[in-house]
Amino acid sequence: MGILEISVLTAGIAIALGSLMTGLAQGMAVAKAVEGISRQPEASGKIQGALIIGLAFIESIAIYVLAISIIILFANPLSIPASNLQKAKSEVEVIKLEIEKIKLEKDLAAAKSFPEKQKIGKK
Repeated sequence: MGILEISVLTAGIAIALGSLMTGLAQGMAVAKAVEGISRQPEASGKIQGALIIGLAFIESIAIYVLAISIIILFANPLSIPASNLQKAKSEVEVIKLEIEKIKLEKDLAAAKSFPEKQKIGKK
């Protein structure tokens, strides 16, 4: 199973759970509001205002889940194409080799500048 299939599955599960939970929460909020209004009809204005604000907050969760699912599906931040990854690894190896080359050239230049040390070391 590739990253694309996992992304689609994750987005589908997120939307399903997000819709289910927000639907249940909204149903419970409306049920409690209706119950409160039936017990105290004179407070219906305050209850209705609080209900609408609460429903907006609950609905915002569903919108966040939708936005994240769309990001997972279309932007797909979890996948890096293999060619880009391989290219980056090869560039790192080239840089390492260039650094090693510079170090060896410095060592060679230092060895050429002190020929007496080489003669002493050979004896």
